[in-house]
Amino acid sequence: EHLHLMPTFVGDDGGVPRPNPEAARLDRRVPAMRRARGRRRPALYSPRRAELVDRLDEEDLLPAIYFIFSRAACDDAVLQCLRQGLRLTDSAARRELRRIAERHVRALSDSDLDVLGYDEWLAGFEAGIAAHHAGLVPPMKEAVEEAFAEGLVRAVFATETLSLGINMPARSVVIEKLSKFTGERHEPLTPGEYTQLAGRAGRRGIDDIGYAVVCWSPFVPFEQVASLASKRTFALRSSFRPTYNMAVNLVRRCTPESARHLLNLSFAQFHADRDVVSLERQLARSQEQLERQRAFVAEAPGDVEEYRALQAELDGQRRSMATARGARIEHLRPGDVVRVPWAGPVVVLRQDRGRPAAAKVLAVTSHRKVVRLGADDLRASADGGPTRLGTVELPRPFEPKNPKFIAEVATRLREVDPELPEVGDPAFEDPLELLETRVREHPAASDPALTHRLRAAASVERLEREVARLTRRIVGRGDSLARTFDRVLDLLEAWRYVDGWSLTEAGTMLARMYTEGDLVITEAMRRGALDGLEPAQLAAVASCVAYERRGSDSDGPVPPRRWPDQLVAARSRAVDAIWRDLLGAERDARLPETRQPDPGFTTAIHGWVLGGDLADLLDEDEMTGGDFVRNVKQVVDLLRQVAQAAPNPETKAAAHAAADACLRGVVLASSQVAAP
Repeated sequence: EHLHLMPTFVGDDGGVPRPNPEAARLDRRVPAMRRARGRRRPALYSPRRAELVDRLDEEDLLPAIYFIFSRAACDDAVLQCLRQGLRLTDSAARRELRRIAERHVRALSDSDLDVLGYDEWLAGFEAGIAAHHAGLVPPMKEAVEEAFAEGLVRAVFATETLSLGINMPARSVVIEKLSKFTGERHEPLTPGEYTQLAGRAGRRGIDDIGYAVVCWSPFVPFEQVASLASKRTFALRSSFRPTYNMAVNLVRRCTPESARHLLNLSFAQFHADRDVVSLERQLARSQEQLERQRAFVAEAPGDVEEYRALQAELDGQRRSMATARGARIEHLRPGDVVRVPWAGPVVVLRQDRGRPAAAKVLAVTSHRKVVRLGADDLRASADGGPTRLGTVELPRPFEPKNPKFIAEVATRLREVDPELPEVGDPAFEDPLELLETRVREHPAASDPALTHRLRAAASVERLEREVARLTRRIVGRGDSLARTFDRVLDLLEAWRYVDGWSLTEAGTMLARMYTEGDLVITEAMRRGALDGLEPAQLAAVASCVAYERRGSDSDGPVPPRRWPDQLVAARSRAVDAIWRDLLGAERDARLPETRQPDPGFTTAIHGWVLGGDLADLLDEDEMTGGDFVRNVKQVVDLLRQVAQAAPNPETKAAAHAAADACLRGVVLASSQVAAP
């Protein structure tokens, strides 16, 4: 095995670069190589990350930025390098790296560092290898950036966000794949994205040449790589559109004529008319695929959508019950009576400490049988733990191996409640088992092509969203921005934010709200949905507008597993109701739809404002430290705006207090610049 670095382009006799014919010939030979017998691995293979970094080190092509389009894969790459013994630093560099790391994280507590995986991160950092992505907290990212700029960290595994303006000079860049996952599908890199990544190669004033390495893949022919690398022109796209906040500020500062003239001179308007034809072609292709997938799903012997809904409900119940039972089984005490689906009511004798791998209890059934129970054996109650049917006073002395003792426990169990249901009694039926039976006996379950139809049904959902999205874009592109602006004004006038070409009191509030959900949060202030709340409650409700779940799709936000309290739940639902009113108005007016409020961060931000521990909050919400810090900062920014615009003085004060309470610990440390 040997790792080859082959040039993408070579110069002919005239010195004009052309695609490397040797690479093209090798690429064309791959199918024949695969057919050759007696080979234990293919003649060509994608290089291992540690192997490639080591080769770049040998060729004096470090420091390098290794682009991987996944946060988890970036972290895994560092661990892979360490496990394979890759070290890119000497003792002096390691001492300096530790000094840089300690300076950047000195504001973090030991518990914060522990939950952020600092020791594991530091091991890679001192070896000259690090990850860089949005999941890291700013102090750790800034340490990586400083050390890389000084040439101490030699290899950084990064997501594509690093290519956007951060000062990290590299001699080489590695692009592991020429496609990335967009949330719904894998899309090839555009020439512009490739140029953005490859453009990081070459340190100004140090390197005459920068090197971009593309890893070989059996799914990407060499011609595609050469074509992508040779393109140097790509279309610029504008995402500009008139927002509600922009509209009221144009009303406040411009005349009607000058406002419309400015909009029609925008770069977005230049592209609007040109894009409609391309969008129409995309829409036709998506509609054709949608009809094909629908027809395939309809051939199933049962309702596939009904089956999917049942399966999703079953998976949700299994997850919730497993979580609840696993969390609370250790709380059971001797004498507790609980229900077991396959054995009926049982009496807990004791915790079984002899099995550290998983919590277990010893129990006695009404039929005098001693059983050992785990979390999966117990039915969960509504409050999150195994259902307690009552308690039994255990006989003395405690002799769990004595048949007389067992018989007496069983007798006392039957005396607790003679009406306790036994196995086979309809009252004892397990909802989970009933749901499993419904899934198993559903007509679609007998379909031999069920797996393919389920995938097709998921594709139908995705394509329906795609068709709706393209339709909305065509409608939006088909109009001038000035006409879109007029429709925005019509909506704002109907909601009493503008009166003709002047602002109402509500319009003045809206002019101060610079956030994606500007009209939703302003309307929430108008309707009093933010009034009468404590600082932590206000932060939780405001987070519904500021927060967006990473990787979220069009299926809508997921409510938290538990609300901070009933008032937060009620006010969050009130904010969602405001959004639904707005959504209807936007659809009637043919305007881009405002994103739905997401309550997924309410519990975490509520706990943070009240002084909760970072480890507990991250564990509960399964969120990275970097995501947590970024989300808190976004909520703080929105709270500052609410404190300026809210008409209620108490709401202003609560917003100020909530924003101030957020700035502590890792969030405060991430808002400060480390002194040299």
